[in-house]
Amino acid sequence: MKRGLQLLTLAPLIGCTDLLIKALGIGLAGLLLIPLCALLLAPLRTRLSGNGLALAALLIGAILASCAELILQLFSAELAKALALFLPLLVLPCLAQALVEDTSAKRAAQAGLLFALTALAMGVLREALGHGSLFAHADWLLGPSATGWHWNASLPLLTHSAGGFILLGLIFALLCHFNQDDAR
Repeated sequence: MKRGLQLLTLAPLIGCTDLLIKALGIGLAGLLLIPLCALLLAPLRTRLSGNGLALAALLIGAILASCAELILQLFSAELAKALALFLPLLVLPCLAQALVEDTSAKRAAQAGLLFALTALAMGVLREALGHGSLFAHADWLLGPSATGWHWNASLPLLTHSAGGFILLGLIFALLCHFNQDDAR
């Protein structure tokens, strides 16, 4: 898969990982949607190719993202409202599933897991360093008893989209550094 498409699949993470709870929500949705989309695309690969397969992936991704949003609204209306702009962007990783050559279930599960782990890492770092808290709005998932875990120090830049790009770039630079050490 082209590197540009790989980076495009991370677009949902830029806007919605400013809080750990939102990162958990989008990460779990991606963890379920990406492999499920790959499984639903598998029987279509024999009948469709190229643009037809990409269109099928977009349609399947849109249906799955809509279902995820409805389920999230039933579970937590506040979290669903916070993620409403970003759940439709999960269509991008689904499109990537149509364009990859390795169609194994293991690779699709790894892609979903990598998406979820990246969301968690960005959520923890952006909330802890940007807001100076951890598990802010935890009551969205855990009820009213889970409020009030805040620190005093913060870097507000990391709570904005620009800070998300900076942090994502630093994470990729770190990963590239470790991959270079393994290659030697």
